[in-house]
Amino acid sequence: MDCGAYLREDLENVDESWTVARFDSLPHVVHILTSKDRDGEIQALKDQSDIVEEVVDEVVQTYHSGFNRAIQNYSQILRLFSESTQSVGKLKVDLGNAKKVISARNKQLHQLWYRSMTLRHIISLLDQIENIAQVPTRINKLIDENQLYAAVQVHVQSARMLEREGLQSVSQLKKIR
Repeated sequence: MDCGAYLREDLENVDESWTVARFDSLPHVVHILTSKDRDGEIQALKDQSDIVEEVVDEVVQTYHSGFNRAIQNYSQILRLFSESTQSVGKLKVDLGNAKKVISARNKQLHQLWYRSMTLRHIISLLDQIENIAQVPTRINKLIDENQLYAAVQVHVQSARMLEREGLQSVSQLKKIR
C-alpha cells in the first residue's frame, strides 16, 4: 500500500469536525465536560490526536527532503536576487561613467571632424592654386601649338577660378591675375 493511501485511510478515521479549516474546540470541551464517560471521551480524543500526529509525522518524513530542498532553493534564489540587484547598481554606475566618457569623446570627435573638413577645404584650395599656377605654362603651350581658342578658354576658366571667394585672398596669385 502506498503512503498516500495509508494517510488517506488514517485521515478517514479522524472525526470530520477535527479536519475543518476553522476548528472550534469549545463544543468538544463542553461535550467532554458534560459526558457521563469522561475518561472514554478523553481516550477517544487522545486516539484522534495520536492518529493526527502519526499522519503529520508521516507527511514530514515523506516530504522532509523536498521541503528542505525547496527552502534551500528559495534561499539561493533570494541570494541571487540580492547579487543581481547589486550588479545592476554597479552596472548603472558604469553606464553613467561610460556616458560621461562618450560625451567627452563626442566633443573631441566633433572638433576632429571640423578640423578634417577644414583641412579638406585647404587641400581643395591648394589643388586649385596648383592648377592656376600651371595656367601660364598651359596657355603658352597652346599658343605655341596654334590652338588659340583653347588658350582663350583656359584663360577664361582660370580667371573665373581666381574670382572665387577662397582664392581672392591668396597673395601669391596676384602675379597670375
